[in-house]
Amino acid sequence: MNFKTFYHPLIFISIFILAAPNASGISFEQDVSLTTQQKKLLDQLKERVIDQLPNEYMKKEINLIKWLRSSKFDVDVAESRMLRDVQWRKDRKMDTIHTEDWSDIEGQDYRYFLDGRDKLGRSFLYFEVKNLDNRKLILQGKGERLLRYVEKGYDAGCSLIRELGEKYGNMTRGHLLVNLDGYNPIQHACLRCLPFLIRMMFGYLEHYPECVDHIICVNSPSAIKTLVDIARPWIDDDLANSVFIYGTNKQKWMAELSKDFDFDQLPPALGGTKIYKGMEEHE
Repeated sequence: MNFKTFYHPLIFISIFILAAPNASGISFEQDVSLTTQQKKLLDQLKERVIDQLPNEYMKKEINLIKWLRSSKFDVDVAESRMLRDVQWRKDRKMDTIHTEDWSDIEGQDYRYFLDGRDKLGRSFLYFEVKNLDNRKLILQGKGERLLRYVEKGYDAGCSLIRELGEKYGNMTRGHLLVNLDGYNPIQHACLRCLPFLIRMMFGYLEHYPECVDHIICVNSPSAIKTLVDIARPWIDDDLANSVFIYGTNKQKWMAELSKDFDFDQLPPALGGTKIYKGMEEHE
């Protein structure tokens, strides 16, 4: 087996695998339940950071819990991470990222979709790799622009989860659903792409704690599934159990998707009937 062909898919998919939350199938009740000691730690964190958080959603306990729990209930670590995130959002001008003109990226078939919901009403971010060409963009000198577009996707998906949670009061996480049909290591995970892919991964880990519950990949090349299976013994059980890698057997992954999603919420490429906004132009 050619090492490069075997290796590159792991780098590509590791963005999603390593960025998975430290939880598997977490319910709303589990997300908001704390022991007495954990509540004391939450109160300590809140007292330390509340006056330094510029946005109201940042000050809510459900947001503070995410940072504290993902910091292993270490108040010092959680405080440091939150304040770094505030500065990062300011430096990256994240409050205006969604009003920028993205035609230079979306015009090259980069597009994500947030229209679908699972059977519990939770949102999920869906995207396909078949029309993407990371290598081309990076050779054009647009690597930083691509990175910022990915940050926009993270922010859009996690903001939607937060908005739905505030509206309905029963959700704290969503899903990431990836269709790897058409994956090509030369286009999607070239050597010059790797620094940007790594930054994408760490950007998620640093700034969007406990946003995603399940990461589901379909039409995955056999190399990816093999490598993930090999790595599972060395991955935390909760983390490993939150990642679902399905190969090219459509009947099998459709049966699995049907457990969590109605097909009127999935796109045609996944056997569904829903045409997401902008998908007609994307095809």
